Amino acid sequence: MIIAVIIIVIAALVVVLYNSLVKGKNRIETAEVELAKYQESGTAEDIDNAKKYLNAVIRDYNNKVESFPTSIVAEMFNFPKMHTEDFDEGL
Repeated sequence: MIIAVIIIVIAALVVVLYNSLVKGKNRIETAEVELAKYQESGTAEDIDNAKKYLNAVIRDYNNKVESFPTSIVAEMFNFPKMHTEDFDEGL
């Protein structure tokens, strides 16, 4: 009985951590789309802010991927660490 409860708790934790990683990847994709939109028809300030936001979102995601216990789930389901772009400030 106790083993079944432990397995259920671990499974629930894995699901929660997996969802957290998926949300992080979705935030990165959304930020990339926003950046592309501003690069097509935005001001230099809008583009700079979008780049800063994208880097912040990637850093948050990478912190999750590298932190225990999320790092275990990231490894299990192949969530790679993302690389930030070193954008020029102020363009």
